[in-house]
Amino acid sequence: MRDSMKDSIVIFSATKARHLLRAGFQIIDIKPDYNDTTHMRSVFVFRYDERIHQYLKENKIA
Repeated sequence: MRDSMKDSIVIFSATKARHLLRAGFQIIDIKPDYNDTTHMRSVFVFRYDERIHQYLKENKIA
């Protein structure tokens, strides 16, 4: 899938999600992490923005 066709991006880290929220990126959903056998973790779904990858790289969050 080309980047221009994406409509969301999934973040698996609460710390990364918090940084993105503070930077003004829009979260659209929070879901359980179905790969987590303890059923205690969540994944954070953000609206796709071309700047999101660049932000993660520049701030050494990725």
